[in-house]
Amino acid sequence: MGTKNIILFRRTRMEDKLNILFQYWNKFDSKVLVSEIKPTDNIVIENLIAETTKYCRYSGRLTWILIDWIIRNIDKINTEKLIKLTTEIGDISVLGLISDLAKEKRINDKLEYIITSSKPNEKKEIFFYRVSKSKLASRITMEQSIPIFDKWNFYCNELRYLTTDNELNDKKFA
Repeated sequence: MGTKNIILFRRTRMEDKLNILFQYWNKFDSKVLVSEIKPTDNIVIENLIAETTKYCRYSGRLTWILIDWIIRNIDKINTEKLIKLTTEIGDISVLGLISDLAKEKRINDKLEYIITSSKPNEKKEIFFYRVSKSKLASRITMEQSIPIFDKWNFYCNELRYLTTDNELNDKKFA
């Protein structure tokens, strides 16, 4: 049973793409809840993360799952492979942002390496597409943006961590 580097989606509706990603994250010790477990192919974690960075801006839920997983499992990642794959098929700005957010909860050399290997978004934009569709939500987001998002050339006033500080303190990190 091998793993492969695959691009998950071609002509798939956004809702279906997100549901497929949630199914994959369900297999990887994430805190995602799915209504039913569906079979998925094997996938290497670096490929799943790279694919996920491409879709985080469509789903806060997906973003929080990725941040949480990286906080708890950064040591399982091959950073060189992740950066290469994300540059090819994902969004390197989102990976840098996610890693920077994870670093707020857990200092780690791999996170620092990902952050320094990433670059900010080309232009300043509202992070979540759903927020950018509302004039009121956009204005509030731009007025109250969290500074770490500004660093990556995004506006966002939402931030959640699934793993609590107590859980992080209880877990033994190498």
